Amino acid sequence: MMASVQQLVTRSRRAALGVLAATLVFSLGAVPAQAQDNGGSSGASKQKLETLKKEYAAFQQAAKQNNHETAYTHLAEATRLAEATEQSGALNQLRNFQQNLPTKWGNKSLKEEDYEMALAHFKRGMEWSPKDAYVYYGKGLALVNMDSTEAALTAMQRAIEVGRENGDTRTANLAADRIRQEFVARASKALSASNPTQRNADTALEALDEMREYVDPSAKSLFYRATALYTKGEYEQAIQTARDGLDLHQGSRSDAAKYHFVIGEAQLDMGNTSAACETFKKSNYGDYSARSDHYLKNECP
Repeated sequence: MMASVQQLVTRSRRAALGVLAATLVFSLGAVPAQAQDNGGSSGASKQKLETLKKEYAAFQQAAKQNNHETAYTHLAEATRLAEATEQSGALNQLRNFQQNLPTKWGNKSLKEEDYEMALAHFKRGMEWSPKDAYVYYGKGLALVNMDSTEAALTAMQRAIEVGRENGDTRTANLAADRIRQEFVARASKALSASNPTQRNADTALEALDEMREYVDPSAKSLFYRATALYTKGEYEQAIQTARDGLDLHQGSRSDAAKYHFVIGEAQLDMGNTSAACETFKKSNYGDYSARSDHYLKNECP
């Protein structure tokens, strides 16, 4: 993975989960504030109300003990009873738990690297909150760590779709970035040899082509595409692709050096030495400083 699960989780819902944690601390051990007998209830309704209070208390107790499946069962029954007895305040509170607890517990399981448990929590979240993009994203994180890559990509793609439908651009972007990381990692691995072959380049290009079935390219993916094209001797395409990457690039001058370096090598191999020398001046930073300096000293007048 290009970023740790903990980093990905922390970026996404730190504020929301902090609010939920405070809610849990305040609410655990209490019955829903609005679960009240209004005085005119029938005997059957009163019995349902008492059962609601018992189910809610059982849910809270199970939650305290981290007995998640039992908590979910009691929460579902309490929610059903709150709806049946028209306890609107209690129903809102219970539905809030249904919306947030699977994400809270799913993220906790991700951090603990218990991916099967995380998957179970996020599936529960999909059941209770099908319009929440994050539960699909969380499911994708769990699956990718279980080596179920294709299923993970499908979940991430769904997170993007739901996020865009609901205006949750942050989660949609997180999911898109995670998809890109998967394919960029494949391309990087294919090109990691000191002297990559055309076969290596083809493997990288296949990964980057597949990525485009899910998401648009990023600056980093365009760098690896340019590198692969250069390896195959497709110099003009390599130059244009690296320039496209520079258009998307938002990092430092040192980080931008790699795009200029690919362009400079392609220009040099095409026989355009003067243009290459100017380009190597732009790539003479950071990790590419030594290699650029070599060309500037040996190829440029």
